[in-house]
Amino acid sequence: MLARQVGFSALLCVLLWGSEGLAQRGEPDPEPGRVCTSSWSPPEPRTEAERRERERWAAYRAKLQSYLALLPKEPDTRLAMPVQGARVRQVANTFGAPRSGWRTHEGQDIFAPRGTPVYSATRGFVWRIGQGQLGGLYVFVVGPGGWRYYYAHLDRYAPGLQEGQRVTPQTLLGYVGNTGNARTTPPHLHFGVYAGSRRTCDYRVIDPLPLLVDRDWKSFLSPARNP
Repeated sequence: MLARQVGFSALLCVLLWGSEGLAQRGEPDPEPGRVCTSSWSPPEPRTEAERRERERWAAYRAKLQSYLALLPKEPDTRLAMPVQGARVRQVANTFGAPRSGWRTHEGQDIFAPRGTPVYSATRGFVWRIGQGQLGGLYVFVVGPGGWRYYYAHLDRYAPGLQEGQRVTPQTLLGYVGNTGNARTTPPHLHFGVYAGSRRTCDYRVIDPLPLLVDRDWKSFLSPARNP
């Protein structure tokens, strides 16, 4: 009975607070905030840690708006393959597949040897660099149209990568790994795409596979391009 009560309480938190309430657990995209209800307001922080967490997310939301002002309004319709050497045809479509608990797979897994370079699939800005229970070491890039690109399970970050950094499809973000809840699986990049916000009732999880296009890796990695 206690287990059922705990499980119901956790589900109720998700329904009332949305993913923002799960920020400290490392959920993929907690920024958008909450389920869409016009009368909802977050509870007052009860501890100093909760107050700092609230301030941290307020700062991230402010940064997001500043990036959007500098980016095109329309999202990209083609995304460059982010994993060095990989081809789109090699990606097995697992978007929406069931995951543990109530989750579904909010992205695509691109398998590659540990340490394979991961590049930005689009232009934009590095919005967040962090570590979560699910995604392990991750990088969020915000691109045109406010779409947010989630690169997770990284083994390590690119040297010198910083939040606020402007990126292009030539920017190295990190290296393939299996951190977070992927530690029992072969190394891979989890690549997710998010749009909109629960605060404005247009939050969406987007399947990146139909948008991915192959790179000419031979040309991309040629000495002439990288003297």
